[in-house]
Amino acid sequence: MSNKLIHTILLLSITFICAFGLINPVLAATPAPAVPSHRIQVYYLHNTFRCFSCNSIGDLTQAAVLGGVVENPATGEKNTIKPAFQKLIDQGKLSFAAVNVDDPENHHFLTDFHTRSKFPVVVEIKNGKIVRYKVLDKVWKLLHGPQDKFISYIQKNVSDFTKGL
Repeated sequence: MSNKLIHTILLLSITFICAFGLINPVLAATPAPAVPSHRIQVYYLHNTFRCFSCNSIGDLTQAAVLGGVVENPATGEKNTIKPAFQKLIDQGKLSFAAVNVDDPENHHFLTDFHTRSKFPVVVEIKNGKIVRYKVLDKVWKLLHGPQDKFISYIQKNVSDFTKGL
């Protein structure tokens, strides 16, 4: 066999062994961090096809929860949104997820929250069960106004839910 083939086989073997944790079984058996029993989840429910406004709602909601940079479509300038909930995020007590409700496994979100897609939903979860939720249905009215009003609306509602954490 040629050296090139031997090196390729050796590299693939090492990659396989590392990928499946066979070199260090202690690392392979490390459990995932525990999810807090009381937490807040912010969802942005959307469809597969999203227009510019739908994408903007998702981006602004994510930035309001996690912080980040968003572009103002009216001016083209980029705004940095400071993370208002960093401690809760670091503790795993607050998270954000964009959910495509067109995926069959996600259809239940629409009935769970008695809504249609293209809305953020703030959800309080205790011991794996939904305690309460709020569909943030004013986002469409706030979308074409100043971004700070949109961000404040999301953050105020998230803050209202995080008071008991």
